[in-house]
Parts: sequence; C-alpha cells; structure tokens
Amino acid sequence: MIAYIGFGCRVLLAVVFIAAAVSKARGRRDRAEFRASLGAFGVKPRWRSAVAAAVIMCELATAALLAADVTALAGLGVGAALLIVFTMAISSVLRQGTSASCRCFGASTQPLGRRHLVRNAILLLIAAIGVTGTSPATALGWNPAALMVSGFVAVILAALVISYDDLVSALL
Repeated sequence: MIAYIGFGCRVLLAVVFIAAAVSKARGRRDRAEFRASLGAFGVKPRWRSAVAAAVIMCELATAALLAADVTALAGLGVGAALLIVFTMAISSVLRQGTSASCRCFGASTQPLGRRHLVRNAILLLIAAIGVTGTSPATALGWNPAALMVSGFVAVILAALVISYDDLVSALL
C-alpha cells in the first residue's frame, strides 16, 4: 500500500512541476512576466533570463526524474530542494514587505503570502511521504488497477494544488 502512496506522491509532484514550468514558458509574454517577477526576489536584471531558464529547466528535470522508478528518489530530493529554495525566496520577500505576485503557475494577480508558504510545506510533506514509499524494488510487482487509482487521485490533488491561489481567494 505504501508503494502506491509513494507512486501517487511522485505523480502529484510531477504534474505540479510540469504545470509550473509550462505556465512560465508557454509564450513570450509568460516568459517575460516571469523574468520580470524575479526582480522582487532580488535577482539583478542581467541575471533574470538565466535564473528564469534555470528554474524552468529544474522544474522539468524534477518531473522527468520522478517519472522513472530508478530515478524517483533523486526526483523527490531535487523537488524537495527546489521547494525549500522557493520557500526561502518567498519568506525573504514577505520579511522585506516587498510586493510580489505569485508566478508559480504563470500569470497571477495574487500577491505572495503565507498561503504560499503553507502550499510549499504541504508539497514538502508530499515529497517526504513519497520518499518513504519509493524504492527501485517496489516496481517489480505493481498492480495496474491500483496504479491507475493512485495516479488518478494524484492528478486530482495536483489540480487542487495548482488552483490553490484561486481556491483560497474564493474561500476568504
């Protein structure tokens, strides 16, 4: 059972990282807005293109690592490291009182807030749970039906994570 939970955690995180990367890179305007948003995090103008590209590539690489059983633990580790860096950057912006919009999943008018720290903490917990349920040896006896259920639940939960800002705004 724990192996299917680990698989679900991997799917959830992979979908979240793919959505994050694609939403930042899908068009010229999206890329420009993401690059510009890095200024609020203290990234100097000359470094913004490189940092933006690095973030997008790291998100895509994380998703790719999560896809294969043999690299899943590395993907969970890289994903957790990215989430820690993102959390530290958000915390820094909040401490400084700088106004910045969340560009986590593309264009958003929602300013960064504690809810983004909560979302990242939840994703870090999911990565930790994923580690406990991930082992290269677990792939040997997968039940296809259980994998489909686990993956389906993970995609639904990923959709909730991706729309987190909208959900919180609607509730508050």
